[in-house]
Amino acid sequence: MREEWYNLSFSIENNVGIINLKDKTNQNFISTKFLRELKNGLKVFHHSNDVRVIVITGDATSFSVGISPDELKNGKESLSDFGEFGWKVFNKLSEIGKPVIAEVNGNALDAGFELALLADILYTSDKARFGFPGVKNGVTPAFGGITQLINTAGIRYTRELLYTGRIVSSIEAKQHGIVNEIFPAETLHEEVLAICNKIIEAPSNVICGLKATSGKLCDISRRIHMQDEIGIFEDYRD
Repeated sequence: MREEWYNLSFSIENNVGIINLKDKTNQNFISTKFLRELKNGLKVFHHSNDVRVIVITGDATSFSVGISPDELKNGKESLSDFGEFGWKVFNKLSEIGKPVIAEVNGNALDAGFELALLADILYTSDKARFGFPGVKNGVTPAFGGITQLINTAGIRYTRELLYTGRIVSSIEAKQHGIVNEIFPAETLHEEVLAICNKIIEAPSNVICGLKATSGKLCDISRRIHMQDEIGIFEDYRD
């Protein structure tokens, strides 16, 4: 099974559902249309009995460089709606009762970094880079990434990345617990599929229960701070 949409494609291979981010710009900008497609792709995999693990990946240059510049041209009310919609779609990664793996082989910046952070597990190549450079232009995380990064890497490291907009390597990200493992770029996808096969060996109901239990605290924390993150983001126009 394989479907090609405007911003992404998705396929199922040996019980692994693969969402491949690929738009015409090769930047994989996050727009309203992107979010709708991601939501629908996740819904398909959520209900498919043929999918046991979900992998979200991009290409060699870009996982996603963040929100589309066209979305940022809208007024404050539209930005607020967009932020809320994006938060809800990204949070689907936690709500789905199947493991979600981010496979990053290029730039995961701003909202693209948030998407990688919200996956259950994150594997990268040594070419991957992460950060929130958009803060230098007033564009802040809005989709739960601030809370998730605090939960993952701690408050001081999160503040440093937010305040400076610094872009970090996959090696540094692994040192702070953001990345699970780094593989050579040419074998990254094969390594991720091998890990998926190990996950599939366990009963699906057990994995679903483990995900729900381990993710509950982070999910509650993100919900508490949702309006705070969206509020900062919508002030971009002021």
